[in-house]
Amino acid sequence: MYFPIVFSFVLIEKNNLVCSTIEPAICDSADNKFITSSEVRNLVIEKYPGLLGRQIDEVSCEEMEVFFRNHPAIQTCEAYFTHGGALHVDVIQREPLVRVFGNLGSYYLDTYGQRMPLFTNHTAHVLVASGYLARLKSEKHLVALAQKIYNDPFWKAQIEQIYVDENGHFILVPRVGVHIIEFGSIYQMDEKFRNLYALYTHGWDAREWNLYTKVNLKYNGQIVCTK
Repeated sequence: MYFPIVFSFVLIEKNNLVCSTIEPAICDSADNKFITSSEVRNLVIEKYPGLLGRQIDEVSCEEMEVFFRNHPAIQTCEAYFTHGGALHVDVIQREPLVRVFGNLGSYYLDTYGQRMPLFTNHTAHVLVASGYLARLKSEKHLVALAQKIYNDPFWKAQIEQIYVDENGHFILVPRVGVHIIEFGSIYQMDEKFRNLYALYTHGWDAREWNLYTKVNLKYNGQIVCTK
């Protein structure tokens, strides 16, 4: 009879607990500051007036998680109570992949390829995409190229802009050197990056980085450099 009695006391204690405090936490990288802990706390209080002092069995943590997942800056949320009635709201923000400058305004694409708006309190320092974006066959092509750059430390450090030309082809703008990279479509994307990496690491020496204005990767298995 010992364990059932102890369990019943735990249930009685839980049913008598009230929400005593709100403990928000931003659990992802400190690089993104689209939403703050204080803003999360204010949203809880605004959405659930009278929450503090309410019995915790009257509060739906699942409903609160759904509410925060609908916020444009938030990817996931976990809400739960700990001993003493403290409500914890753990938030992970969405990760911007590329900032798009288009005819209809500017927005981010996150690492899942979903659009997210700009925020007045924080600007993410990410890859930039511009040009004739409407000429792309699919925005998924832009996402695939941006993900390739984002996920490789070398390209993430080297490429700062994606430009779409009149034909819907990609042009990459590097941080180092005065050249542009005529990338073409995403067809054979991995091979193009391998060839470009070989050019950067084994083809050019330090004196040649500023001698060329264009690097063309459009031709199958070739790199054409223009002075």
